[in-house]
Amino acid sequence: MTNPFEHNRLTLTFPDQLGRLVISDLLDSPDDISSVSHLYFKGICLVRQKNEADRLLSFSLPDDIDPAYFTACLLGETLPANQGKIIRAYLDQISPFLDRLGYTLTSLSDSIQKPTKQKAPAKAQHRFSKILVETPFYVDHDGAKAEVYWVKRQELVIKKGASLKKEIPLNKDGSVGFSQKFALTLRQEHADVIGADFKTTADIQLKSVNEVGHLLFFAGTNSWLILKDSTGKTLDSHTIVK
Repeated sequence: MTNPFEHNRLTLTFPDQLGRLVISDLLDSPDDISSVSHLYFKGICLVRQKNEADRLLSFSLPDDIDPAYFTACLLGETLPANQGKIIRAYLDQISPFLDRLGYTLTSLSDSIQKPTKQKAPAKAQHRFSKILVETPFYVDHDGAKAEVYWVKRQELVIKKGASLKKEIPLNKDGSVGFSQKFALTLRQEHADVIGADFKTTADIQLKSVNEVGHLLFFAGTNSWLILKDSTGKTLDSHTIVK
């Protein structure tokens, strides 16, 4: 049996593909940050600043949860209703395990924006199809242009020569939002193949359509509707589960 406590870290792997939690000190944070939400804690209390903390909780999340939104949720930021619903359901599933460790994250998710008049539609579900593996999908949106292939369930390839949006969208107060920070993290990870002209010099592999949208144009819209085949049919219409 693998020891869950090694190298000053406590690692908890959740069942049913719910991801993983690593609890570590501030000097021993996990290396992978692209699909991980890092939260600072003082004891069992969530804090905003690293200098207030004595430990780090790093959540490896399911593919349908944006790490930036997960972090924003637990810090009390306002989220889109659909993302809030997904994150709330996820927290409900992992809370029994966290309660055993003394952490109660569900009580911090009350700031999720709730629909007031009309019930928000459920998040669309999409199914990977092998018949689309050889089909190129194109992006031509907000300064970004690219040719993209969905080659595996958790692998999309942005072909060499893609053009990335240059300007970073800012919040009304001039700050950089969580989604933009996530996009910048992705770009930093692939900086060796992104030229000074914001064009890629090699293929880039990503894990989801969400990541493709973040890297190419800082998200801000439904990426499933932006990727289109040569006839103009969206990736959404090819793969949505009805």
